[in-house]
Amino acid sequence: MAENDGTPITATLYDAEYYRGTSVSLTPDRWGEGDSAVVYSLAGLGIARLGSLQAPPGSGDDVPHPFHQRIGWITHVTVWASRPLALRLAPEERGTTWQQYSADTGDLGTWSSRTRYVRVWRQMDDAAPVTNPVAPGDSPRLLRFVE
Repeated sequence: MAENDGTPITATLYDAEYYRGTSVSLTPDRWGEGDSAVVYSLAGLGIARLGSLQAPPGSGDDVPHPFHQRIGWITHVTVWASRPLALRLAPEERGTTWQQYSADTGDLGTWSSRTRYVRVWRQMDDAAPVTNPVAPGDSPRLLRFVE
């Protein structure tokens, strides 16, 4: 998995509701910056179901300069009911084949039992959400599975 510029951003996945039970912390991938997107199977992480998650925001490097602005990042967790064939996230399929979270979620509801695959990634907090990260004419980037 790619290094994340030293910023301690992680998402913690729990197998029970309200941040209880077995937990696994994952560092977001940086697929938008040229690396591969990493999709984990819950079985590969040793989690039977995904009950809750914490995906805190993070900040960029601190530079001691009066005109420096901190760059904010949002940590996202995308879940799928089955192994994704591509990273394209069709908006009309949200809630049926995939779902996305970007904050603390104490109870994933029906997605607790439906989730089979998960990806943790980050995005600048002022960027528009990307559901189709491969622009027309782009060569597809790697979608790497950890199972």
